[in-house]
Amino acid sequence: MMVLLPSFSKMNLPNLRKLADTNGLVLVSSSPRRKRILTKAGVPFKIIIPEIDEKILPGLPPGEQAMNLARQKVDSVIKDDMHTYLGCDTIVVLDDQVLTKPVDEADAMRILKTLSGNQHSVFTGLALYDAKNDLLFQDFEESLVLFNHLEESDLTKYIATGEPLDKAGAYGIQGMGGFLVDSVQGNIDNVIGLPLKALENIAAQYWEKYV
Repeated sequence: MMVLLPSFSKMNLPNLRKLADTNGLVLVSSSPRRKRILTKAGVPFKIIIPEIDEKILPGLPPGEQAMNLARQKVDSVIKDDMHTYLGCDTIVVLDDQVLTKPVDEADAMRILKTLSGNQHSVFTGLALYDAKNDLLFQDFEESLVLFNHLEESDLTKYIATGEPLDKAGAYGIQGMGGFLVDSVQGNIDNVIGLPLKALENIAAQYWEKYV
């Protein structure tokens, strides 16, 4: 599959841009992919990199799990009351099992073999926190991704690039990992890690508080 990324610069995001211009938006993330999406969308922001051991909570549905992880990132950083903080977290789920980032190359191979030929869900949770007014807005989005049947030799070459090692599910659809994917149902920016439509929706909810 050739992955054609949308032009994020053409997306209509009036509520998000207004929030960023008025309050100042801080992206609590170390992800270059999320930084790239916001930059291409023309949304001004600052970055704080969270230092956190993310905790999966047993029993939470996947969407709530992703939102909880996003909230953990926001909670982990020192905040001031002059900004609005955005935490994001993406999880890959197959047969109700959350597939996290691989711990090493062997684990990446295990994960990718598990995904081979199967359809899995990608959930990205969002937590938008207005520190001044102590208001939290959350949402998540789900996309379905079908993997091709993959040869171990191809997976070995892909893992050797290093790309899978810092990604949930051990692949990056926007990078060299595009060849792994047969099809996507849903928004591809969600699979990359930042669903702009969902983010615009919670930005709209923020402004509804002040109408």
